Amino acid sequence: MKFLPILPFLKDYPFLRPSRHILGKIDRGIVFEFALENAKKMLRDLLERGHAEIMPEEKSLFCFGCDKPCREFCREKAITERIEWDRCNLCSECFRNCVFSISPDIYREYELNVRVSALSYIMMRSAVSQFSDASRRRFATSLARSYRNAMENDRSEMLPEIMASNFGIRMFRNEGIAVHVTSYLKASSRIRSPEWKLYNRSLRNGFVELTLREFYRIVEEHLRDLFSERMPEIEGIEPLKEIVIRYEGKRKYERIEGVRDISLFPPCMKKILSDLESSVNVSHTARFALTSFLLNLGYTVDEILQMFRAAPDFDEEKARYQIEHIAGQRGAGKEYEVPSCSTMKTYHNCVAECRVNHPLEYYRRRVHEGGGGKAEGKSGRDKAHS
Repeated sequence: MKFLPILPFLKDYPFLRPSRHILGKIDRGIVFEFALENAKKMLRDLLERGHAEIMPEEKSLFCFGCDKPCREFCREKAITERIEWDRCNLCSECFRNCVFSISPDIYREYELNVRVSALSYIMMRSAVSQFSDASRRRFATSLARSYRNAMENDRSEMLPEIMASNFGIRMFRNEGIAVHVTSYLKASSRIRSPEWKLYNRSLRNGFVELTLREFYRIVEEHLRDLFSERMPEIEGIEPLKEIVIRYEGKRKYERIEGVRDISLFPPCMKKILSDLESSVNVSHTARFALTSFLLNLGYTVDEILQMFRAAPDFDEEKARYQIEHIAGQRGAGKEYEVPSCSTMKTYHNCVAECRVNHPLEYYRRRVHEGGGGKAEGKSGRDKAHS
């Protein structure tokens, strides 16, 4: 039965490469309606809550009960008496030619579940691709984290090997999991926590030793990259686009103006502000980042100017001009956006791993967790230093 061994995995993880062979042509039928309803709930949770509940089922590869006649179709010669996962790239030729047989009713249920799951996933990606980078970042980060949580709770055999094959991660199992240093660095270079630095890791014969949870953290980085890619628009997903429109409207008008609690600032902004107060000569990129961040919080030009007064090279006229330019009050009238975390890292202004993609996302999350209050009485600056 075609693709049978991988179907249970595709239901829980529709981003796996073989799912493209199952979905086929998108028709407006019962599968489409089921997928749309599933996608609506999931997309609302991802954008509004930053998390979707994904409950994977325990599953097994039927290949372990088969003498593997499909080996002749494997282009990478990855199937011998067992599956050589380090050679496998999930090309799906073995699954396409699977002869293992189960009840037709069970098979049809597997296939239907995969089609609904895969179509829901494609619908969501297509919907967010039509909107701003901020919405796409929110979606990608939330979905990648949700799948990471699902994988950590999934006890299915061979799941790490399947994920590694899907993303080209060189790994093998020993007491834990060992990932080749090139695969490790590709993902870990964007994780700022000190424990992810290579010099803090055990390295043997070119492989970095990880726990299972740490391996799925590596997979999360690959997922975030995948989910951030744009997709063409497909027909019939207007309800999903409306969800994104509502999220963007809420994000735009439910700004965090008036919430001025510096203790809730992301570590990067705290560090820049602290350096300014200590008369450290802060870089231009750091000043730009802090200025655009404060403007988004509703600070005025004069309030921001006051924060820069301790800088060793402070020139009020130049500083005012630069702040007004970033605010869109000079020049072409363009209001500049706050740099993303990836841009902050590029210019060495990132100082911690916050597990977000944007400084404003970090601040909004802290505020919505109940840590922030309206600016009544003391200002945030007073509050932070009182």
